Amino acid sequence: MDALIRWLMLAIAWLHLSVPHATSSEMTAQAARAHLEPLIQAELNDMVHHRLGALKELYVDTAESQHALKVAEVRSDYLTRWAKMRRVEWTGVTTGLHTDGVWWASPTRIRFSVWERENYHYHYRDLSRDPLSFGIASRHQLSIVDERGAWRFASDDFFNPVLPDDMAGQTVAQQMGGSIPRYTLSPNRERAVAYAEEFCGNAPGCGNHNSYNARYQDYNGNGGDCTNWISQVLLAGRFPMTDEWSYDQNTDEGSPAWSNARVLAEFMSRTGRASLIASGSYAAVTRPSPQWPYGPMQTLIPGDLISYKEKGRIVHTAVVVGYDPKGVLLTDTHSNDRYHVPWDFGWSDKTVFFLWRVHYPSEPK
Repeated sequence: MDALIRWLMLAIAWLHLSVPHATSSEMTAQAARAHLEPLIQAELNDMVHHRLGALKELYVDTAESQHALKVAEVRSDYLTRWAKMRRVEWTGVTTGLHTDGVWWASPTRIRFSVWERENYHYHYRDLSRDPLSFGIASRHQLSIVDERGAWRFASDDFFNPVLPDDMAGQTVAQQMGGSIPRYTLSPNRERAVAYAEEFCGNAPGCGNHNSYNARYQDYNGNGGDCTNWISQVLLAGRFPMTDEWSYDQNTDEGSPAWSNARVLAEFMSRTGRASLIASGSYAAVTRPSPQWPYGPMQTLIPGDLISYKEKGRIVHTAVVVGYDPKGVLLTDTHSNDRYHVPWDFGWSDKTVFFLWRVHYPSEPK
């Protein structure tokens, strides 16, 4: 009997040791996330409060990790300069994670494919401390390592919308926001904005449990999902599909006008579905004039579109969803996913902005 018990104990121990570290079990994934979540929260806190020394301590000393650290430092610099220029104060940042994949490369190294959901909290310095916030989410491919009992970043690869020289309006004094236009949204425009708010994706604040509309392909990883999603917003606003602008549910593919930012802008303009109000640099689209006392930017209303052109081509489109208390336009987008983000956040004086008045069906042109 004693021999049988010893054999059973050895068998149980062998089975326990034979379980590989690289497992997709929920228990192991939860353990991995428990290491990652406080690390990302500490990183965001250090970035938003510009604690570069503390930020550096979150990364191991390798070439790959130091590149990721440099990106984090650039983001921190940008957040600091943007807040100073816009005369706001950051009050904090919170994060949530959605993990697509977790791999234990070894007991001390974990790789992740994860959506990082960042909720930035702030207020204007000259207003009462009314809390404001906006949400941003982006997909990261990252790894962390246990170095002498502390988990640190070993790599972090993602689409970073902020570059070292980015700052729209940095050469234009006092141009931000203005008078909020009076408007009444048509039923179709309301439908478009409601769709944008529900299906803006992973960003904090978005509806549909932070999920995309499953009826459409997710173009992330295949050129970006911004225009595919904008077309969904327009379709929700009751624009009918055409031979040129369409999505095929059988093949799960959109036409070029459906999924390409430049082609969509050309299609909307040529067919009269949208009119170009103005285009140009930050200075050009915010400059007051007799025609636009607060600048052409202040004529946009929820449901209108903004195209962003860089290095000679339109690369992105956002939908206007409202204004903040200072009259700054707020937008929703995909790739990366954004909820109520100021329209110029992440863009630079090199960006050319196109302001589109969208003529939803049954609206006068």
